[in-house]
Amino acid sequence: MHKPAVLSVSNVFFSYSDTPVLKNINFELLRGEFTGIIGPNGAGKSTLIRLAAALLENYRGSIQIAGQDIKDLNRRKLALKTSYVPQNIDPNFPFSVKEIIRMGRYPHQNGLFAEDNNANEAVRLAIENMDLSILQNRPFSALSGGEKQRAVIASALAQDSDLLLLDEPTTALDLRHQQLILSKLKQLTTAGAKTTLLVTHDINLAAQFCDRIILMDHGEILADGTPKEVLNFELIQQVYGVKVYIDVNPFTDSIYILPYKHESL
Repeated sequence: MHKPAVLSVSNVFFSYSDTPVLKNINFELLRGEFTGIIGPNGAGKSTLIRLAAALLENYRGSIQIAGQDIKDLNRRKLALKTSYVPQNIDPNFPFSVKEIIRMGRYPHQNGLFAEDNNANEAVRLAIENMDLSILQNRPFSALSGGEKQRAVIASALAQDSDLLLLDEPTTALDLRHQQLILSKLKQLTTAGAKTTLLVTHDINLAAQFCDRIILMDHGEILADGTPKEVLNFELIQQVYGVKVYIDVNPFTDSIYILPYKHESL
């Protein structure tokens, strides 16, 4: 029997005012897919992922998670199915890093005093996966921007939902932690335990880690496929308005995108 998609977006239109932000968006994500959304500023990437997280209303079309319309799910049921990591992190949480991560377990409690037997192990694994062991007892407010980002991602992992939605999760991170976090997320996803959708401006990171890339521009999906299918010279030049050099490593099949320079320069 065919299983429903983890996330299904069908004929979605959305606008903040009279100007459309998203126009006829259609795609499905299956379990185990690691998908990146790329595109220039104003393409509608963050709006799309916020819609999938049920943070925006008044859209036309259908958004379903595991076959259920998100409009029919209350906040707790939605949180059991999906975790969302925003671009901007509130710097004023008066809690320790470990407490912030443990907050991700809230949908697994049926009442104020209910037991969550899996909380300790879920929090421990999230701390380990995000390289936060030495920071877990520090105040969240004392962390750097990149450390806060890792803590919030760890909280999303501790939430233990099937669908991870991440909006620019690596922006504030150093190169080492960019690689660490995306490697861990890819590992969790391809193991079949998760489905991950992330927005990123870093095309090379998307090419390196994503199995699938959705390229957006002006509120529409222009391409949806493997990195090799989407990241071609003509399409990137058309969307971003710059010439690039696209190199494919013949041994790893990895794609690298570099600014194009004339030999005379």
